[in-house]
Amino acid sequence: MSESKLVLDDFFIDAISEVLNIGMGAAAASLSEMVEEEVVLSVPRIEFVSRLDAANIIGTKVSSEVSGVLQGFAGAINGDALLLFPEEQSLELVRAVLHEDLPLDELTELEQDAMTEIGNVILNACVSNMADLFEQTMIGEVPAFVKGSLASVLSVEQDKGIVLLLKMDFSIQEKNIHGYVTFLMDFASITELQKNIEAFVGGG
Repeated sequence: MSESKLVLDDFFIDAISEVLNIGMGAAAASLSEMVEEEVVLSVPRIEFVSRLDAANIIGTKVSSEVSGVLQGFAGAINGDALLLFPEEQSLELVRAVLHEDLPLDELTELEQDAMTEIGNVILNACVSNMADLFEQTMIGEVPAFVKGSLASVLSVEQDKGIVLLLKMDFSIQEKNIHGYVTFLMDFASITELQKNIEAFVGGG
């Protein structure tokens, strides 16, 4: 399917927003277990944009480097799921998960392992829940820690396909942590996602 023939109507946007809302609710519950605190999640807001536009949108809220987790999936959703946090907020989240107020130098050393585990839990909870809704299976690759500028993490120079950009706010222990989940997909994967959404809504 060519880019010009891809039409994402309001029905699809609303439906995928609801599916992601359910999926991220499951992710928030999993994160609550990790931090042993209630995690309050805002209603997810989604957009379908190019990689460059995604970097520009996140860049309006993020002035520093980002860190997070990249994980490939195949099945109900085909593509790469990417969980991103502004660098300073990712360290706050790591502190919450480790239950220790460690100094920055020690925290940075632990950041990679802790963030990989956080990303694995959040992304798998979200995607697995969506697969269950679609009555399909999902196969996930080994998650990888990523860190750097938005342009490098999102591979802006490979501006192909489309990005499903999901923005949500985590509130943990009165901390407001802004996170981003993106699904990097090609147009065939978006079309397959549309079919899954239509089948899900039609069978509901």
